[in-house]
Amino acid sequence: MDRFKCGGKLNITVNPSVRDAVRVKLTHRCPHEYYVDIGSKRVEEIIQEMRDSPPSVIWQRILKDEPKTNLTEEQIYIRWSRMNTDRWRLADDQVQSAIKLLETVEGVSVEIIPIKKEDGIHAIGFTLKDALEDWGQEVCELAMDSTWKTNAAGYELYGIVAEANGRSLPVAFVFVTTDGSALSGAKDRMLQQVLGHVKNKCPNVLFTLSDKDQSEINACRAVFPQARHQLCYWHAIRYIEEHLAEDKSPAPYDPLKAHRIFNFIDPTWAPGVTASEPLTTQVAQSTPLSPVLVSLL
Repeated sequence: MDRFKCGGKLNITVNPSVRDAVRVKLTHRCPHEYYVDIGSKRVEEIIQEMRDSPPSVIWQRILKDEPKTNLTEEQIYIRWSRMNTDRWRLADDQVQSAIKLLETVEGVSVEIIPIKKEDGIHAIGFTLKDALEDWGQEVCELAMDSTWKTNAAGYELYGIVAEANGRSLPVAFVFVTTDGSALSGAKDRMLQQVLGHVKNKCPNVLFTLSDKDQSEINACRAVFPQARHQLCYWHAIRYIEEHLAEDKSPAPYDPLKAHRIFNFIDPTWAPGVTASEPLTTQVAQSTPLSPVLVSLL
């Protein structure tokens, strides 16, 4: 952005005794450059002719016809978006507009996922029809991830991606919003319905992948019990690095508990930060260990 030594200043004064008014003073000592319309009728015609094409393709066409244009790719995108607004904005409410837009292509390019309604949670889900029909039977790996606050309504976006011949293949998306009134497990049940719909077209999944989101993990295990669930490598490494960087004492280590979970762990070994109870007492209370081992301790 170009900047100018214009001495610009904005002062807003609020008087507590005057509740319905404020004083606004704007100072500008010299003008900036005057606005010049750098567009042209030909550019508008090109955008109109190619309104079905992606903005990047339109931009390349404009550069070819007018290589010395002062327009930017961002400006082309904004004009293209305004021309196409009437196509995708089917209602003033953005959620209702999205639902109506999906309904116009239902059965053609997408399939709307039927999700049972629950108090406190609202979800809009759909699958990509061609992707599942062409690759569904061959998919053996599914990954799920989510983003937060994707729009002004505060919806989360869950994306489900399949592995197809060594490449990522988007197969389903779900927009979700919740409030404090949602019952426990509502998000788990919603994700299970979504994954269940995907499973109808992908019955041979052997691996599922997610970040450390318990709702995602629970849903994957419930719908694909035969599949091995794995955590995202990036999230796992980040989690480990965060904990290694913490400047505090580690949690008490119970060697017997560790041994019960993984029997290859030596139940007689414990670091110096072992819990308060003496190790000999802990071992004596553990039935799987022999009296000989206890006597040695």
